[in-house]
Amino acid sequence: MKNKIVDIYCFTGTGNTYLAAKKIADTLKADGYAANVKNMTSSEPNKIDLSHTIGIGFTVAFWNTFPAVKDFINNLPNGKGADVFVFTTMGDSSLKAAANFGCILKNKGYNVIGAQGFLMPNNFIAVQKKEKNILKIEKAYKKIELFAKQLIDGNAKPCKTNLFSKICFAIADFITNRWRGKIFQKIVRFGLNKDKCTQCRLCYEICPAKNIQVEYNYPVFSGMKCQLCMRCISYCPTHAIKSFLLRKTYTGLSIEEMKKWNS
Repeated sequence: MKNKIVDIYCFTGTGNTYLAAKKIADTLKADGYAANVKNMTSSEPNKIDLSHTIGIGFTVAFWNTFPAVKDFINNLPNGKGADVFVFTTMGDSSLKAAANFGCILKNKGYNVIGAQGFLMPNNFIAVQKKEKNILKIEKAYKKIELFAKQLIDGNAKPCKTNLFSKICFAIADFITNRWRGKIFQKIVRFGLNKDKCTQCRLCYEICPAKNIQVEYNYPVFSGMKCQLCMRCISYCPTHAIKSFLLRKTYTGLSIEEMKKWNS
């Protein structure tokens, strides 16, 4: 990497990508780098410092990612040759999502020095037990640390795309771009069991899209900005939020860690 100052912009739903970003930052710091992990949803993409090395990490959703992440990447300034690396987290195959977004950044004038995806605990379908999730994170950490060291040594390579991954990426991009549409928002909108709700306002505090309002002390999911990141339903301490999409949930951070990250 050309610069010893690294800004890592991260979007995390229930914690996986933050854990990956922190592991990369810790590895870089151990080698003398100044690495900062920044919340993508509270950062202005047009104000990033191109004299720093830029890291972009996000969750893979349906072989693509959330609208907020795409907004951030699309609004980045021309890179003018600035170094950037991309990393993703997912519960199963990402079909080279990191590499495909690396291509987008390359076309915006960035020098992509690395792009890699990491398998982390699933938070949507086939959620595993805590013990298996811990083992999966430990296994991912080894690969994440290796990726960070390869970035330091200049040996990290952007993983290559292929025709199949490009086609899947294009289809997924079309679908995920419509997540904020009126029809989709009505289909996936979360509901509330008021008998279970303790009016703690946690979901309101940690929603990355500011899609939740509080009316008469109860959360209302009435906005059109839901990212389907699963954060509200996964972190609700009394499981008062319901959705036909989910039966099990997973959280990578404690409630206090998530509140601090989103503050």
